Amino acid sequence: MLENNLNISKIMTKNNDIEIQKKIEQAYALSNDNQHEASIELFKEVISQSPNAAYAIHGLGMAYAQLRDFPKAVQYLQQAVKTDPSIAEFHNNLGNAYQAVGQINDAMTHYREALRLKASYAQAHNNLGTLLYRLGKYEDAASHFQKSLRIDPLAVDTHYNLANCYIQLDRLLDAVPHYQAVIKERPSHLGALHNLGITLCGLKRFDEALPLLEEVRKREPHNVDALFHLGVIYGALNKLEDAIQCYLQVLSQKPDHGNSHHNLATIYLHQNKRDQALTHYQEALRIEPNNKTAAHLIDALKGKTLIEGAPVEYTRALFDQYAYSYDSHVKNHLHYLVPQLLRQAIAPFVNQSQEPWKILDIGCGTGLCAPLFADIAGKLIGVDISENMIEVARAHGGYYKLYVMDILTFLERGANEFDVVIAADVFVYFGGLEKVFAGCHRVLKSNGLFTFSIELLMDLESKADPEHPDFQLRKTGRYAHHPEYIERLTTTLGYKIEFQKSENIRYQDDEPVVGNVYVLRKL
Repeated sequence: MLENNLNISKIMTKNNDIEIQKKIEQAYALSNDNQHEASIELFKEVISQSPNAAYAIHGLGMAYAQLRDFPKAVQYLQQAVKTDPSIAEFHNNLGNAYQAVGQINDAMTHYREALRLKASYAQAHNNLGTLLYRLGKYEDAASHFQKSLRIDPLAVDTHYNLANCYIQLDRLLDAVPHYQAVIKERPSHLGALHNLGITLCGLKRFDEALPLLEEVRKREPHNVDALFHLGVIYGALNKLEDAIQCYLQVLSQKPDHGNSHHNLATIYLHQNKRDQALTHYQEALRIEPNNKTAAHLIDALKGKTLIEGAPVEYTRALFDQYAYSYDSHVKNHLHYLVPQLLRQAIAPFVNQSQEPWKILDIGCGTGLCAPLFADIAGKLIGVDISENMIEVARAHGGYYKLYVMDILTFLERGANEFDVVIAADVFVYFGGLEKVFAGCHRVLKSNGLFTFSIELLMDLESKADPEHPDFQLRKTGRYAHHPEYIERLTTTLGYKIEFQKSENIRYQDDEPVVGNVYVLRKL
């Protein structure tokens, strides 16, 4: 920022010509009134009378800068600094002019000299921070913005700069109060409204983000970033039609916006609009060929079964997006019963005189099993691939520890420490179950119990696809497993089936989904 409000009264100590001083003051006043041509003529007149009048030379450089003639600005500001190198403001403004013509190292030198001369120079700290930000030196930039705000706590531009810097450093929580400070002073600051809305969206504070980004959309109806994040917010709040409209508006302007295709496809899949879901997943994969989630769901929607199951990226992305509306959706729309069914299944094996069990809940999600198993759990450990699901589970409480981790990775690290392992509606994201069953066997104590659910692959389905008689990927993106496959695994991996029952475990498109609930014992 160019700084033109200088105290020039001290030139009296250097030049006793009162008329010269008055002309300089008048020229600065003209410049401040945007009468730059007139100010230039007056500054030149002063310089012709007093060639070493540093403030006049500086003012002439500043006037050219205001006219965006930065090469001339540099020329005269250099001369001003040479005439009187002790004025911090001269160095600061020369730094600005150098920055404008791309001479970054020279700009840096003069900002630092301005601060050497005047350590409490808030604007120079802000300008140096801005330059460091441009160079990608975000930690150093943040330090100068912080120093600037300690000197001038109400500097709106510096608050905005520091907030943007924190975003680059992935310090979203730290950015929020600085964007809020900008909006408090300038409620219509579009950049702060936009960036704060997106930041709050990233922090999952959707209710706070929504009005900010709606205001941005009102003022900038074609703002793609705002529209996309509004889609994310409405999706998280389970306002799916609003989310769809936001994504469609993005795609009307930017047809190759891969994330919008992907999120739109996921909503259509939830709505059982499978043809539309397939179209948008195919577009998402075309735009981003490494999108494993889209590839998996394209396979599912085309009826192709993969032995390795759903990729980790798919499961994580699905539940990160789904986390904040998950509980209400599965309870109110899917009539999801698996946690209750598992607790009922294990009830006959509970000995009231025994010590409370150490229980592992793999794929724990938002923690729906926790309250049901609390009475028999001394320590309940939860593991899930989705950070957002774990965040919700932590807020609900009931767990001794929670881990954001791939299930197989977690199981590989433990041995003989758990009395019970729970897997509620987890294996629908696995094809072959050999590795996960072996991992659960590894972490269970001798005689430990393993209770889980599967979606039931019916005999007709199994025979209809002889290449995949044990498990198949359904168009819902979920795997179903045949009971004979589970029986073979228990025999080969060292389990005994203690309990097995077919149940309606949830609903899909208002139709019951049949599953099996098991309790196995480690031998």
